[in-house]
Amino acid sequence: MTKVAICIPSGDMVHADFAMALAALTNVCAADKENPIEIALLNVKASLVVYGRSDLVHEAQKLGVDYLFFIDSDIVVHPYALRHLLDRNVDIVGGTYIARKPPHRLLGNGMDGRPLGESVAGSTVGGKDLFEVQGLPAGCLLIKMSVFDKLEKPYFATPAHVHEDRAWYEGEDYYLCNAARAAGFKVWLDWPLSFALKHLGQAEFSIPAQRIEQPESKIVLAD
Repeated sequence: MTKVAICIPSGDMVHADFAMALAALTNVCAADKENPIEIALLNVKASLVVYGRSDLVHEAQKLGVDYLFFIDSDIVVHPYALRHLLDRNVDIVGGTYIARKPPHRLLGNGMDGRPLGESVAGSTVGGKDLFEVQGLPAGCLLIKMSVFDKLEKPYFATPAHVHEDRAWYEGEDYYLCNAARAAGFKVWLDWPLSFALKHLGQAEFSIPAQRIEQPESKIVLAD
């Protein structure tokens, strides 16, 4: 039996769509009698995700599980996402998704060091084979627990860099990927899974103060 800690860093509340997707995923795992998956659900509420992820690794280590599966609380996963990633049988594998804010760039870093969207621009992506990358977001990321045995703490950090007199911070998930690669592991992107992921965001809707269809339907804002 494979033991997996599903690790969810979050704030005080999570999206309903995320919760329903998580319930469907755990139901699939429970129904798999031929290849049973023992699930432990872990949640750490923290204002800084770097703390949440670090604490989740610590809790998973105490449980003695085989894998740690990060799912962020703003990601909607496919019900078979965990089963699919486990079947890949690699050390680190996950899906990617687009940023919630314009220009909605594809998250991750290619092997050439460029943002993933730029790295694969003009290329044909997809297919059943895994795609090696330099870094992935950790919103849907499966990691063998043995990986952490070969990494030094802290597993997650957000180092600051300066570019053109402006500071920018490396994501804690990219930091982990870089540390794992330095330790000899490969980071794999699963394209089929990626196309099934949804990144939940927030939209705003307001009454349009303009002519809609007929002159008499014009809405005017008061001074």
